[in-house]
Amino acid sequence: MKKSKYTVAIFLIFVGIVFMLQINCSRKSADPNIVLIVIDTLRADHLPFYGYKKNTAPFLSKIASQSVVFENAFSASSWTAPATASIFTSLYPIQHGVIRGYWASRNRKIELHRIPEKIKTIPEVLKEKGYKTYGIAVNINICKEQGFTQGFDRFKLFRYGQEERSNPHLKEWAQEIGSQEKSFIYIHYNDPHRPYHKRRPWYEKRKNKRADIIARYDSEINYVDQKIKDIFDFFLWDKNTLLIVTADHGEGFMEHNQTGHSNTLYSEVLRVPFIIYFPEEDRVHKRIKSNVSSLDILPTIKDYLDIEDNEIQEGISLMPLIRGKIEDDNKRFFFPYLRTQKDMSLLLRGTIWNEWKYIFSNKNTQELYNLREDPGEKVNLYHMNKEMMKRLFSKYSEFEKNCKKFKRESKKTKLEAEKIKELKTLGYVE
Repeated sequence: MKKSKYTVAIFLIFVGIVFMLQINCSRKSADPNIVLIVIDTLRADHLPFYGYKKNTAPFLSKIASQSVVFENAFSASSWTAPATASIFTSLYPIQHGVIRGYWASRNRKIELHRIPEKIKTIPEVLKEKGYKTYGIAVNINICKEQGFTQGFDRFKLFRYGQEERSNPHLKEWAQEIGSQEKSFIYIHYNDPHRPYHKRRPWYEKRKNKRADIIARYDSEINYVDQKIKDIFDFFLWDKNTLLIVTADHGEGFMEHNQTGHSNTLYSEVLRVPFIIYFPEEDRVHKRIKSNVSSLDILPTIKDYLDIEDNEIQEGISLMPLIRGKIEDDNKRFFFPYLRTQKDMSLLLRGTIWNEWKYIFSNKNTQELYNLREDPGEKVNLYHMNKEMMKRLFSKYSEFEKNCKKFKRESKKTKLEAEKIKELKTLGYVE
């Protein structure tokens, strides 16, 4: 019986490879295939091509050496649901309304927010362009109830403990994907989200507790790097494919007396990796220092494919910056937003402009940092530069007052015991 299953698996892999070779060698689509990989909880500064001393991602480093690498990319929020919804829509959380997701609450009845149906998401935009759309996610907060399956022809959600099933499942779709004229694939890996596993052979035990936690986290990055290499090689994404790799948010390791994410707007949770690997005829290696955002992914895809529409979006196309048609500058303003999950009464908002970052709350706290001189955000300059603080507060207030906000869509749901256990394991606890 085992031998039979093994034979079937080998056959499926062989069929997939044959189909991908046939498709990639026999035709050149006017539009490339599009792949978007979101790596949950991956902070940029734990990758070697962002300066990390440990080689946590040999394959992604190789891809980065042939890609456009954005050195200063910021998420719109610091936890999965609002941050990924912003990737999908090019809107800030205050606009798309996805503030709450699955969370282990004292009250088993919780409110889930979803991406409004009126908003066109990345798969919906590409579906209208003639793409077949496929999604694989390994995170409970990337689900149908929250609107993330809109526009997908096929979508599969795996839960915690099922991480190993994501790549094999995508490979099962290989024949169908390979037979399409063009396809969009979205993969949301949940590594290195906590609980951090000791991934061998990359994990080395450390005596210090914090250092050991980081060693586990880093081993998870190596683990997901290997998974990306596996699926990249299988589908031959070096041919006629636009590949975008980013993260929904980062992770804290007590830099500001916080672990995990979803409770602050500091750089360890807000700064994310962002690389674009172009099809071979447009492939370029370039490092861009300008501040950019994961909100820019959808506009950039649309620009590259010459898609015109009148949808509201807060991100911009990065193609002019990539092609050198505009200077590498920092004139843009960014507005991160977070309703903290452990204390839903606490609202954090901010403005990022040039080297400046301003964070304020609805509980009268204000922080101002110079990211160039103080990248770790240790010295609060609020009392020393009130003019800058006022300017950044004014910019945020102007944006919040004038931006288009969609009516929030939500529903009440009751948490089952099994789901509560999973949420607690992932650290999603009120």
